[in-house]
Amino acid sequence: MILQREVVVIGGGPAGCVTSMLLAHHGHQVLVVSDSRREGGLPVETVVPGATPLFQRLNLLDAIEKPNDFSLRGPQHHGRCWSQPTLEVQSIAEQERGWRFLRPAFDLWLRGRAQEAGVEFISAGRAIGSIPSTGQGVITIQGEQGPITVEATRIIAATGRSSCAPLLPVEIEDQLPPMIALSTVIDDLDGEKDTSIIEAVPQGWVWWLPFGDGRCNLALLCDPAQVRQRGAQELWAQAMACTAGPARNSGDASCRGTVATARLNRCTEGLHLVGDAISAIDPLSSQGLEKALVSAEATARATRTVLLGEADAVTMADHRQRWERGLFRLHRQRALTLYRSEQRFSDQPFWQARHAIADQPHRARSLPTGTLTPSPDLQPHPRWVPQSDRLVKRAGFRLASSDEESIDHFGSIPSATMLELVGDQLPMDQMHQRASQMAPLVEQSAATISSILGEMCRLGWLLEE
Repeated sequence: MILQREVVVIGGGPAGCVTSMLLAHHGHQVLVVSDSRREGGLPVETVVPGATPLFQRLNLLDAIEKPNDFSLRGPQHHGRCWSQPTLEVQSIAEQERGWRFLRPAFDLWLRGRAQEAGVEFISAGRAIGSIPSTGQGVITIQGEQGPITVEATRIIAATGRSSCAPLLPVEIEDQLPPMIALSTVIDDLDGEKDTSIIEAVPQGWVWWLPFGDGRCNLALLCDPAQVRQRGAQELWAQAMACTAGPARNSGDASCRGTVATARLNRCTEGLHLVGDAISAIDPLSSQGLEKALVSAEATARATRTVLLGEADAVTMADHRQRWERGLFRLHRQRALTLYRSEQRFSDQPFWQARHAIADQPHRARSLPTGTLTPSPDLQPHPRWVPQSDRLVKRAGFRLASSDEESIDHFGSIPSATMLELVGDQLPMDQMHQRASQMAPLVEQSAATISSILGEMCRLGWLLEE
């Protein structure tokens, strides 16, 4: 017998649960296939105060505003031993503390919210073979009672950080050097019960994050090759001996490993990926849980847009790829900037690999002074923007060679208006006069217009002679 389902989500972590919940809220029939035995990651994660609007949009404010057993305020203090040998600890203002989420309990709560919305779960199940690259069709699921065949209108992969072929028809588009998180839970803290600490050590970096209930998660982010060469326990002990904070007393703790490599996958044939399955960020750039929820919201909108017949699956997969690419690059640069700021261990393998990565090309921004003309490579291309529960098209532009999203506005000014202003080879000294005769620009200052034109030149949209 073949089960018929409108949407099948493979993976039941936060990204998969929230995606399925949002779709179910709008009446779509959703089945989640979740193998809880394979779900891992660090047991506690942080979320910044700025995530409050996201929780509100997702109807998850209960997670941070009401008493529960999985979230509590962020630590009162933050310590750093980075770029210098001493540990510096600073107090965190109340409004900047954010939250800590205990992942196993939070994941279980999210599953309950999804079930309340009408989502069906197959627990202890996994997909067999390869998921169709088109994101629709028949898949086989190995459940506790044997194989199950399901035919789905849309398939979404939320298979986590370790997602790869043959299960997923993806290619790795970009990644940072391989990394593994060796971690343990310390049950009885003697000190530093409400201080989070990051410390650079020769073997990588150490993250001390108290749960807030007398326990603490301690992790060493390090090179998998070094783990294979020296052994996890030896590398762990060596790293803890190098710390200046409370982790120095944990060299004999037993640890487990979790994949932590930052990676961007690519799949644009119609299959929608969500969360770490499409882009996993470096833990040093932080906000991994928030990123999973944002990705879930974006994927739910894209999938609903397809189900409503307002765009095809390939177009939405391309949109999702470009959106995630921009987010991955932002976090990539943030992480590399922090790694480069630590120079004490430049001769160690973990740090050598990260210091060797060249910056991605970035054109300098300057105010143009000469004659401007649109690039022949510039072409109209719609930008898909959120509107309630779906995505809608807006007129936009991008370079034919660009792998980023189209741009429909510069600030509040439509891209088309700025291109109309430039016209064909209009000198800069005549720009403001023409702008004063165009309704959308009449209230804009000369400095604002010059700044936007400078950004268009930096992007390669305009050529200056």
